[in-house]
Amino acid sequence: MKKKFFQLILFALVLMTASTVFAEKETPDQLRAKLNDMSTQVLSRMYQKYPSAERAMRNVYAYCTISASSVKWGFWGDDRGRGVAVNNQTGQRVYVKMKEVSIGVNFGAKEYDLLFVIANKEAWDRFISGNIKFGTEVSAQASDGVTGDTFADATIVANGVWVYQLDKKGLAVELSLKGAQISPYKTLN
Repeated sequence: MKKKFFQLILFALVLMTASTVFAEKETPDQLRAKLNDMSTQVLSRMYQKYPSAERAMRNVYAYCTISASSVKWGFWGDDRGRGVAVNNQTGQRVYVKMKEVSIGVNFGAKEYDLLFVIANKEAWDRFISGNIKFGTEVSAQASDGVTGDTFADATIVANGVWVYQLDKKGLAVELSLKGAQISPYKTLN
């Protein structure tokens, strides 16, 4: 049973790697359209899972949706994602990519969505500049301190930034330290 489970995980890792290697090169316009569509889908899934997210999003300064995948093996884990950050005040869209590394006990592979809620201009500026880095997760319920909105089920990741996470498929077991960075997708902005 263990051998088949390990073979299944190994097959999933090879399949995920092969799909990225053989993927057709997209133009920047095609990729922007794809990320905008993905963002709409992420918001829809998040609102179904976390009704508090939909209520809170009505008044937030900005938000970012990211679709990501992770591969965890042994003491090493690697997560990569891409998405779009939207400033509700100005309408500005910034296309972003995410890179996360974890060290500890890691095993498995999964795909997941992230919805970052950004409370103010200072947090937005840090977020889109690539100067937002986060590590271990903190707390479960927080208030934005401005409009009184509560981000139930969200996790605080930085000053003025909360995140909702929704796993789509896969299985990953981890007990690790993480470090992540979100930065602008230079070829798309």
